[in-house]
Amino acid sequence: MVNKDPLKVMMFVCSGNTCRSPMAEGFMNHFLKIHGLDGIWGASSSGTMAIDGLPANGLAVRVMSENGIDISRHRSKPAGSWEPPEDSLFLGMTRDHVNCLRNLFPRRRGAVCLLGEASRPFYEGDILEVPDPFGGSLASYREIAGVIREMTMGLLNSLRDH
Repeated sequence: MVNKDPLKVMMFVCSGNTCRSPMAEGFMNHFLKIHGLDGIWGASSSGTMAIDGLPANGLAVRVMSENGIDISRHRSKPAGSWEPPEDSLFLGMTRDHVNCLRNLFPRRRGAVCLLGEASRPFYEGDILEVPDPFGGSLASYREIAGVIREMTMGLLNSLRDH
């Protein structure tokens, strides 16, 4: 029997773990499966100010559904509620998230980075910090989902390159 438990985790982190990081988790798990890397890597998410157990924002669920990805079963988790395996990556949506992660996981500071920077050179967008769409329109969620999609694909390509 083949072990399908991922050896490494990409932990995407935003503030509340109901918008940006669940979208990044959804895109990355989708891309990992398509590229046959889901036995090596897995994606998860959490939030620096998350309340445990909240569902993903309805507009985030809708936008991801438009991309063929179901995040309707997502439930929020506070950052630091569990520690991913060694060789995992911590990816903050903003520099504030990165700083918080470095404080939460001081021994793993080298594994913490900004998603927009970790996605280089394959992601060529001007935005490095992912803006929070919370409270915004469907159009703003679509725009942010597009940025996150490009960044997660860039990150995947960067990992495949190494």
